[in-house]
Amino acid sequence: MRTPSPEEMTVRLHEAMDAAVGLTPDDIINVQSLIEVGEWLVAFETLCTQIYEWEIGLEPDVIRDLEGLGAALGARKKLTDHLWEDAADA
Repeated sequence: MRTPSPEEMTVRLHEAMDAAVGLTPDDIINVQSLIEVGEWLVAFETLCTQIYEWEIGLEPDVIRDLEGLGAALGARKKLTDHLWEDAADA
């Protein structure tokens, strides 16, 4: 699997944050700080964890994109599996 470029990872993480209506400003700042220092995997894990913790429903296409990004980053699959529990229109 191809590893996305830093620019692509930034865009995809920002798209997921934009879709995750209900994230706190602190959560957004934390994920953004991790993106800025190139901690892509930690940013991904933090974002998925906070989306799950806040029970934020994402559209299936957003979850599928996160699944692909997670696979490319080597993240644990259960991070995105949990997101399906609150998926919008799943």
